[in-house]
Amino acid sequence: MKKMGKITIIFTIIFLLAVPAFSFELLETLKDGVEDFSEAMAKALPFNSTIGLNWSDAYIGKLIGVPPHFGVGLSAGFTTIPITALEGLKDLLQVDIPLDLIPIGFPLPAYTAEARLGGFFLPFDLGFKFGYIPQDLLTGMIGVGVKYQLIGADIRFVLLNPKVIPIKLSVGAGFNHLEGGITAPPLFSTMSFDFDVASVTKTLEIPSPDVGLIWETNVAEVKAQLSLPLLIITPYIGAGISYSWSKAGYHITSEIKVDGEAIEDLDPSITDAMKELGISGISNDGFGSIIEIEGWNMRVYGGISFNLAMIRIDLTAMYNFYDKSMGATFGLRFQL
Repeated sequence: MKKMGKITIIFTIIFLLAVPAFSFELLETLKDGVEDFSEAMAKALPFNSTIGLNWSDAYIGKLIGVPPHFGVGLSAGFTTIPITALEGLKDLLQVDIPLDLIPIGFPLPAYTAEARLGGFFLPFDLGFKFGYIPQDLLTGMIGVGVKYQLIGADIRFVLLNPKVIPIKLSVGAGFNHLEGGITAPPLFSTMSFDFDVASVTKTLEIPSPDVGLIWETNVAEVKAQLSLPLLIITPYIGAGISYSWSKAGYHITSEIKVDGEAIEDLDPSITDAMKELGISGISNDGFGSIIEIEGWNMRVYGGISFNLAMIRIDLTAMYNFYDKSMGATFGLRFQL
């Protein structure tokens, strides 16, 4: 629950969106603040999706053998979003958020269940990871819906696996899909406010709005890793270059009307005026804004594992060159 408390600022945004008495000026300010945050989220998501499968062993061995080589476990951790992305929200909410207490950035948590299977015939291994939180699981505890899903897989081929000096070097490729969101249930029956079009006052009505933030990324990565498996510990270091397709934004879902008329029946001049006042992506189902970003990323990671019989305890640090964000994970697994 501590990690969930770190996203209280996002919940506050949602509650503010759901307040029925606000002006277009506030909506425009809100839109700008949330879009700044959404852009930062879209940039941060690819790095966050790489949590999991960063095992200390660069190569775990072949599945067919004595013993067969495989492992299962859990990883949890966080990556950061630059604090500058929250400055606009701090001014918008007019509250004293102690951003200086988290100088490394705003933490974005993640977790995965993971498994890795040794290859057969050729010296490779396969990894799979999956993390999931149903939309309504936490609603009763924190009052909002939190959706989270992380799916990923990779394949690694060993280039160096000598018997005398226990240095392992592998190269590989992987793909990650991460999506999530935060949704607040309707807090009021109707939001409404007035605006002018050609000196004529119109009333926008938004009945029982569902309000939330959404995000998603797909990431393709090539990577290399070097590890030094010793008896009790395994130090390791790796790097990855990826290309990602990301999007993040907010949405208000409702059967919105203007002076009792559905959006599809309105004169285009009215909807154009609404867009100029800060409402974008407008339709009969609501409105919102989505930021889409794609591009290259580069990360490095490294750490140490403690090897206790068939149990591995991983401590990993991560750094993203794209936005200078950082991350850390803790992993626990059974491995042969």
